[in-house]
Amino acid sequence: MTQSPSPITSFAPNQEIIEKINLIVEGENAAIWAFGYLLSFIPEENKDYAASVFNIHRDQRDIFRLKLRNLNQIPPRPKENYQLPFEVQDIVTAYELAVFIENRLIGIYLQLFKIIEPENRKEILNYSLESSIRLLEFKDRPRALPGNIN
Repeated sequence: MTQSPSPITSFAPNQEIIEKINLIVEGENAAIWAFGYLLSFIPEENKDYAASVFNIHRDQRDIFRLKLRNLNQIPPRPKENYQLPFEVQDIVTAYELAVFIENRLIGIYLQLFKIIEPENRKEILNYSLESSIRLLEFKDRPRALPGNIN
């Protein structure tokens, strides 16, 4: 696993960037909930990895919550319950959910990537690349790859 970048990087506080960071926090909240849910479908030999992904998403959520607080914003709270995009019945559908989550997060991170200043794009690109790698580890290929960091 790669290390998550430090939350020290600051973004210029414009409303569009704040909205995209809020989307990231909301997406990470949903990912945390979903990975917690799908852990019950993962076999013991893969539980450590799935639990580590749960923790990665929690850490990333906390990083972006801190960014919002540094911009004098109140981060969105997690929902009590989320609607799954499809029914999870077994290990196959649990892995499909993991792939769905990572793909969704790549798209959310790339929305911020497109609008932030170039000196902060590398951090966002790293999050997108890490999600792409997790897609491969959940036995799927990425459907969205980040572009140029310039």
